[in-house]
Amino acid sequence: MQYIIVDIMARLVLTLLYAMQFLMFGRAMMSWFSPDDENKIAQFLYVITEPFVYPIRKLLTKFEFFNNIPIDMSFMVAILVLIICTSVLGGSLAA
Repeated sequence: MQYIIVDIMARLVLTLLYAMQFLMFGRAMMSWFSPDDENKIAQFLYVITEPFVYPIRKLLTKFEFFNNIPIDMSFMVAILVLIICTSVLGGSLAA
């Protein structure tokens, strides 16, 4: 019984990680089209994904190298962290 609960919780976390990846991808796509500030979809994607990106952005600003790059590296690092987490958790569930 205990293993079933752990399995359900792990699958729930994995599903949330996949959903966050999807939302991050949507945010990246929206940034290419430069939506105005009134766009509800862009606002939603920003509000949902920013709590995940902000701590990474705060951490990267402590390194001088990342301050001089014109690309938002924190977003790319956040996606990389999500991909690694889903790979590790998904791999452990498959075993």
